[in-house]
Amino acid sequence: MQQSKPFTVRPMESRDIPAVAVIDRLSFPNPWSVSSYAQELSNKRRSFYYVVLKPAEENAPGSGEWRRWLRGLVGQQSDSRVIGYVGFRLQNQDTEAHISTLAVHPDWRRKGLGELLLMLALEQALSLRVDVVSLEVRASNQVAQQLYRKYGFHFKGVMKAYYLDGEDAWMMAVEVGQEAYRRRLLALRQALEARLPFQQVGVGQNDGDRL
Repeated sequence: MQQSKPFTVRPMESRDIPAVAVIDRLSFPNPWSVSSYAQELSNKRRSFYYVVLKPAEENAPGSGEWRRWLRGLVGQQSDSRVIGYVGFRLQNQDTEAHISTLAVHPDWRRKGLGELLLMLALEQALSLRVDVVSLEVRASNQVAQQLYRKYGFHFKGVMKAYYLDGEDAWMMAVEVGQEAYRRRLLALRQALEARLPFQQVGVGQNDGDRL
């Protein structure tokens, strides 16, 4: 069932870091530190990070999960409506955007929010006129691999024992500079808009230039 009000996506701010760090800890066995996110946000020319907020009228997740959600937030200023995030960095002389992290709070998965964040990252990378968008994904994460293929990513190679638990990473990438890809991304956006209400705040065609 659709939300009565839309989800909101906007650039990540320093006040979001505590909430983002909690989602990171719930999503990955080796989460980033708070200082890592602060450092990324300070690099405004090469690092671009965004968050998705739940609709204002939505209730908190179930009591058990809500206690986990609050863990680490007590006494810290944050926007507790943050339920997901994505970030990418420019590299290879700014011709490539590398998606460094993407996660959605466990209580808000399977709603299309991961796809929304991926689409947003791709659109913002396009606005920066990059040629390629790349990422790494666990070899066992078939759900994520399927989503990335939907958006045109192709398998490029394996990074052996890339993760601290010894699992391999798949390198995936998509060429985004062609008009055909822009049309494909627009069609995917229109399909997502038809099933997931969302609005963008402070995120636009020239957002990268502004930052």
